[in-house]
Amino acid sequence: MNILKTTAIVAVSFIATLSVAAIMGFQLTEITAEEVTRTQYMFVEGVEITADFKFREGEEIVPVQVFTQTKGFGRSEPFIFTMQKIVGNTPFLQQHADESFLFRNSELQKQDYNPFDVEILLATGPYVKRSFSYTDCFIDKYDVTTLRDNEEGYTNKGFAVVENYLIECRSMQPNNPSLQAMEDSKNQVDPTTKSSLDYQLEQRQMIK
Repeated sequence: MNILKTTAIVAVSFIATLSVAAIMGFQLTEITAEEVTRTQYMFVEGVEITADFKFREGEEIVPVQVFTQTKGFGRSEPFIFTMQKIVGNTPFLQQHADESFLFRNSELQKQDYNPFDVEILLATGPYVKRSFSYTDCFIDKYDVTTLRDNEEGYTNKGFAVVENYLIECRSMQPNNPSLQAMEDSKNQVDPTTKSSLDYQLEQRQMIK
């Protein structure tokens, strides 16, 4: 993923219309939300979590506050992760949660009805430090809860209304952008650099 796209993802706010497509460098097939706003929360070392969902209905960029991989690194395990986010304007994601509820009595229908892909980006500013590409996913569990710090929620700290998702996918690819950048830099050769063979050929031409 290029820096330009990542910069747009981690911006404080951006308009999810044609202007977003121009900034992000990709095509949005359909977005019903006119504006997507990222509230600034404190993350250690400034690492923020963004989920780039690719639904059949369109693409949706979702700021995430908590991301946890629960299964997938063991042999024959399904690829499962949980995420928690502040309730916001994410119509496509919520639509898939509603569909999962409708098919709650049929696990096969829930899995096969409308699968989607998602890329989880862990980035500091415009630079992606780690990412995970999940494909053929469905929402297995969903709930809304209110977080509070005991009685302090009623005084000065307030409340947080969040959505909890448990998402299962058929495949997952871990990505290491920092390592890839190192390998790319090693493979870049200066076109003006001459090899020893080139130097020898030049010397022979001069002698002639």
